[in-house]
Amino acid sequence: MSGTPSPPAQWLFHCELEDFPGLGSLTTYTVHAEDGRLGTVLRTVDEPGTGLLLVNTGPWIFGRLLAVPAGLIAEVDRDAETLRVAGTRKHLRRAPEYLADTPDAFADYRTKAADYFSPVGLARRLTP
Repeated sequence: MSGTPSPPAQWLFHCELEDFPGLGSLTTYTVHAEDGRLGTVLRTVDEPGTGLLLVNTGPWIFGRLLAVPAGLIAEVDRDAETLRVAGTRKHLRRAPEYLADTPDAFADYRTKAADYFSPVGLARRLTP
């Protein structure tokens, strides 16, 4: 057993796909939340222990990229080039903003989003 802690599950892609070449192959896929369409995968971050989809939402959230941790991917349909993520549009829209043009954009986002997408953060938001 190594002394390196495992990355939180929300960052790890865990869908069972035969011959899956990596998150980069999901670029241009249409993304659906539990309650409707989110947008299209513009690009991905696929580093050891970390995966992230950057989703172009089009006019739905004008001018903003949604950053979706790879661990939220619930299903991938390679034939239809679509994927479904856990969570609602409202939940994902309220996530911390990913500011792609800033220095250390990914590290900053991961720090902010770690609590938001954790089971504890989710429970806190659902408690009245």
